[in-house]
Amino acid sequence: MRKQKEVFKKLLAATALILLILPVLVIFSQGLTDLFDRFALYTWLQRVVVPFEAKLVVSLLSRLGIEGLVTPGSEFAMLLKLPGGAILPVKLEWNCLGWQSFLLFGLTILTGLRGGYTIFSKFLCVVFGVLGIFWTNILRITGFTALMYYRNDIAAMILHDYVAVLVALLWLFFFWYFSYSFVLEERRLKSDVDSPKRSYSQPSG
Repeated sequence: MRKQKEVFKKLLAATALILLILPVLVIFSQGLTDLFDRFALYTWLQRVVVPFEAKLVVSLLSRLGIEGLVTPGSEFAMLLKLPGGAILPVKLEWNCLGWQSFLLFGLTILTGLRGGYTIFSKFLCVVFGVLGIFWTNILRITGFTALMYYRNDIAAMILHDYVAVLVALLWLFFFWYFSYSFVLEERRLKSDVDSPKRSYSQPSG
């Protein structure tokens, strides 16, 4: 219980800090993106991960009645067909994939998994967290792409720049609540396992 409170306190502190410095964080994120672009450290993500996630996004958009086409290797990750027949190109870069949420997740893992939990339950916890972040990012990308389709680029960019970290924080709150409640298991102490059971003899008449 003490560890749970420690993790949630840090998440609350992180939330308050991020809300306070959100505009600065967006500028910092853009600066870090420019640095990675300058040294071409993003090429693997852009070549492999972006087309894969674009396929998932196009698949989800089709459920909303939006017809799209993935265009790997081109400047735009996908092309969406507008109702009038025009084509809306959508640029999806590596920094849209939600690296900030993975960073926040890694920081909370350092605190949240310390203690006497079984290795297997820790492994399940990490897998659950990574998959959750992955799919929340896919849903977020789908959301701002749909907003771009139905509204305009400005509304989509607001969602892209300012909501991404907040979505990650909401997921982390749910993730740790669920993990502490249903996933993580305390290790049994060796003394508890090896201690012999007491035997009681019935008194003779």
